[in-house]
Amino acid sequence: MADAPRILCIGAVFWESLFQVDALPAGGVKLVPRAGRQHASGMAPAAAITVARLGGRAALLSRVGDDPAGRSVEADLRAAGVDMSGVEVRAGRATPFSSVLVDARGERLVVPCVEPGFFDGTDGLVLDRVTGAAAVLADMRWVDGAHALLQRAREFGVPTVLDADVAPPDALRRLMPLADHLLLSEGALRLMAGSGGSGGSGESGESGGSGEVGGYAQALRQLADDLPDAKVLGVTLGARGAVLVDREAPDEAVSHLPAFEVPVVDTLNAGDVWHGAYAWALARGLPLPERARWAHAAAAIKCSRPWGRHGIPVLDEVRAFLADRARTSLEA
Repeated sequence: MADAPRILCIGAVFWESLFQVDALPAGGVKLVPRAGRQHASGMAPAAAITVARLGGRAALLSRVGDDPAGRSVEADLRAAGVDMSGVEVRAGRATPFSSVLVDARGERLVVPCVEPGFFDGTDGLVLDRVTGAAAVLADMRWVDGAHALLQRAREFGVPTVLDADVAPPDALRRLMPLADHLLLSEGALRLMAGSGGSGGSGESGESGGSGEVGGYAQALRQLADDLPDAKVLGVTLGARGAVLVDREAPDEAVSHLPAFEVPVVDTLNAGDVWHGAYAWALARGLPLPERARWAHAAAAIKCSRPWGRHGIPVLDEVRAFLADRARTSLEA
């Protein structure tokens, strides 16, 4: 374990109440869940757990309040194998919390709550933790902290990965130039491309069609014009996989890598798992197509299991999944 890659994950952590329901509510209603549980979660925390379960060393950089929820967060994530020494305890503040509903189709409704100003500034953030790290992964929930850490990582030559989910455009513009690997959600790409941009469904009108791929690639390349240091730009598309532009390949090769089909039980944290597995594979030195395959596989397995981040697979499970899919492809 000592020689395993160490990956820093920075972002917001939540004490989460997760409920399984038959259907998401369409209006005012008292909803009785089929089951529920509480645990620590969030984008960066779920990515960190993914790194740890794949055999890497994961450290979370975040903030919690000095309250029972904060203490529960720290204990829960330590038990999941995450180094919590970089998490600041903020005196007199409340730990962020969230309520999540997951319906019978695996779709979710997420309601996060963060005190105003809780993630302002960089107090308590030790930037020199990047020394010796194999990669830094940031989400969009602690923008000041992510900006400072990504900058320091660049200075130390540590690869940077940005999980660029939907956020205020100014925040995205602030962090995107610091990402070596800029991986956007579909919503974030549409937001940055603008309502008249080409990040939509493309000419074919078919999900996964060549026109759609070309549309996403064009939108990514338009972003790349202002991001000279980005090595990889991509958009994750859930069940439709990902479109990736490799700027270090001849002619900046574009790949559409389909997702693996699985019975969907719960999509909560699937994107976070994808990014955590990508960062882990990057730290292991795997080429871009293999990074995406590992990320697709880890996210697919998670989607086939309930309870959000508790469905994150371990290394042997992902390895077996990929071997089985390769064997099935050869037999087809």
